[in-house]
Amino acid sequence: MSILQEQAVQMISELSDDNVSFLIEVIQRLMPRETDDKESMQALHRLDAARKEILQYIPKEFDPDKELEEARTERYGSVD
Repeated sequence: MSILQEQAVQMISELSDDNVSFLIEVIQRLMPRETDDKESMQALHRLDAARKEILQYIPKEFDPDKELEEARTERYGSVD
């Protein structure tokens, strides 16, 4: 064990159980997990597939910027 690891073990041994529990949570969040990467990629692929499916229901002439502007004008009136 390196000197740095020994220092970490010494510091941890002096912590209360609540603080050790908190430290474990922090360490788990900092350490990359392969399963999270795999799950994230699967979620991204599902999102992309859903986006492609949804696009088939949106008319080709649909202009989201125009729709947003019309909705704002309808709700808040003209800013001009």
